[in-house]
Amino acid sequence: MTKTSTSKTNVNLPTNSMFQPKTDNESDAEIDLFYDQIKSKLDRLAKNPQDETINKILAYSKSK
Repeated sequence: MTKTSTSKTNVNLPTNSMFQPKTDNESDAEIDLFYDQIKSKLDRLAKNPQDETINKILAYSKSK
């Protein structure tokens, strides 16, 4: 027989120190920089999807 138990302490719960505050300007700057780097590629995908992508969408819609 296997005995199991639940810890009386909350060792597996996240603590406040694990999260950065929402007003972290450095993180915001990093996110903005990353977006600026990929923006043109995202715009191109939105306007001109590859034929393979369109074919996959069409095949999926026919299978339902």
